[in-house]
Amino acid sequence: MLRHFFIFLSLAALALADDKVTFDDHISAIFQQSCCNCHNPDKTKGGLDLSSYTTTLKGSSGGKIVEPGDTGSALLSCVLQGGEKKMPPEGEPLGKPQISLIKRWIEDGLLENKTSAVRKPSKPKFATTVQTGAMKPTGPPPMPEHLLLEPVTVTTRAASIHAMVASPWAPLLAATGQQQILLYHTETLELIGILPFPEGEPVSLAFTPDARYLIVGGGIAGKSGLTVTFDIRTGDRVLSVGKEFDSVLATDIRPGFDIVATGGPSRLLKLWNTENGSLIKSIKKHSDWITALDFSPDGVLLASGDRNGGVYVWESQTAGEFHTLRGHQSAISALSFRSDSNILASSSEDGSIRFWEMNGGSVVKSIANAHPGGVTAFAFGPDGSSVSAGRDKTVKLWKPDFNPARQVLSNLNSIPTALALEFTGNRLFIADNKGLIQSFQASDSKLLGEVQGNPPTIADRLIKLSFDLGKQDPQAESFKQTQSSFKRWTAAAIQNLALNTRRDAEKSRTALDEKDLKFTELAAKHSLESNALNKLRNECEQLARLLTSSEISPPFAAEIKATQAAVQTKIDQQNERMQQVENDLLLQREAIEHSAPLTHRRDRDATAILKSYFTTLNCIPSK
Repeated sequence: MLRHFFIFLSLAALALADDKVTFDDHISAIFQQSCCNCHNPDKTKGGLDLSSYTTTLKGSSGGKIVEPGDTGSALLSCVLQGGEKKMPPEGEPLGKPQISLIKRWIEDGLLENKTSAVRKPSKPKFATTVQTGAMKPTGPPPMPEHLLLEPVTVTTRAASIHAMVASPWAPLLAATGQQQILLYHTETLELIGILPFPEGEPVSLAFTPDARYLIVGGGIAGKSGLTVTFDIRTGDRVLSVGKEFDSVLATDIRPGFDIVATGGPSRLLKLWNTENGSLIKSIKKHSDWITALDFSPDGVLLASGDRNGGVYVWESQTAGEFHTLRGHQSAISALSFRSDSNILASSSEDGSIRFWEMNGGSVVKSIANAHPGGVTAFAFGPDGSSVSAGRDKTVKLWKPDFNPARQVLSNLNSIPTALALEFTGNRLFIADNKGLIQSFQASDSKLLGEVQGNPPTIADRLIKLSFDLGKQDPQAESFKQTQSSFKRWTAAAIQNLALNTRRDAEKSRTALDEKDLKFTELAAKHSLESNALNKLRNECEQLARLLTSSEISPPFAAEIKATQAAVQTKIDQQNERMQQVENDLLLQREAIEHSAPLTHRRDRDATAILKSYFTTLNCIPSK
């Protein structure tokens, strides 16, 4: 009987090639046969009743399951059985003809019967394309220039990559390491810079829209946390704000560079003034740890998400609540504004991805089972396309209209923890919980390269390269490439020595400045003590002149002598203090005379080493 029913539906699907599909004529029969045992007026599993047109459109306890024209709706996802929720949950799944009918019913506008009108989408209209290059800053994009390449921490095994971001305008990739941030060239995956983070474990990363600065949040769990903003070109720490008593789990800086937002285990969303480091606002709204933050590229809005699935959008200037976005049932793993600031994407450990328009705070697309088991990472591309990864060890690409593009990778060896799309959209980067970073061609998923997130020391690199040179044919192209790498890392070793020498020189200069300041303070103290001594001596002389007067009575003369003796005692004490200050001044002058040449020598050595570095660097042939 069931076989005959499916044959009937198959024939019906063929007959309806040019006809509209309606609920009464076609969809109701499918639901009655396969779905209404669990979803009827007496048994509304999940709050869903599929026995009538009205109740079907009403949806479930989790919201609407179908929208006119939306083939990415929860209903179609369930009958396709591509996620955790499957319909029917047991028994034989729907065949292709039945699924085709449901899909056509959605595409045709959810007609109830042949006489009913096509339903209009209840979701707001929005642009699915993004104008790339609209916010590109003038001039060459910021790239690291002669940064430190010696790892701060060296380990035998790489740790999980907590965060990874691609520069919005340059071929640059930043990834968290152990007490450091690693900077890679996106085209070659060559290490081109290391940013030390001695304050603890970096957890959160974000580039400013102009790509010049990178803000890092992290710390020591249960003890301390803060944010540091680095200048990408120089590696300088230009800003440090947001000191906490626990690690900072999420952070971002407003494009105007005036406000830093932080969140973490305290459940408080905090806004900090970048000029003086003061706390502007502390917002108590989240019911659990804050796990994700993102400022809109135009700086108008700030989105925050927590471990309980809560998502809020705030006016960044006033910290006023703008939207409360409900729907996720588990921890928010990522929040990301599209480059035009009109769309906010949220991903969650409940396996779903939701796209929200910011005018009314409505869901424009909900992908209920994007990754069964949980979405671990999400990132927008420059054209509005996006990529996601999950605990199902798959990576998926999504079109700018939020419909599936294709599955990039499946059956990964480890759980992906971070994603990034290159600013050109040509390369996709995947990092996992074992510290592996891989680069793929976005168009065809071709593996382009990979690197571990625990770079070796420069010395170890040179030893390996020397060994490789000894095994290779000097006439081979590989020998030339290895030789070029050897020269590059030799230059890096010289640069590292130059940077350390320069750092020592700066420390010496700071110490010398402190000694100069102390000498100035001692000189001022000596001047005060000298003035006090002269004042006491004048008093003593005045008393002596009084004693020579014949008009002074014996009792008064005795009183003057007693006062004179007391003043003399003070003079003796003041002389001792003066002697001590003079001795301190001499010692301080000797220290300055000893330190000044040392500081000058270190400055000179650093300059000479740096010159040697550039000479070595110029000997390396360009690729």
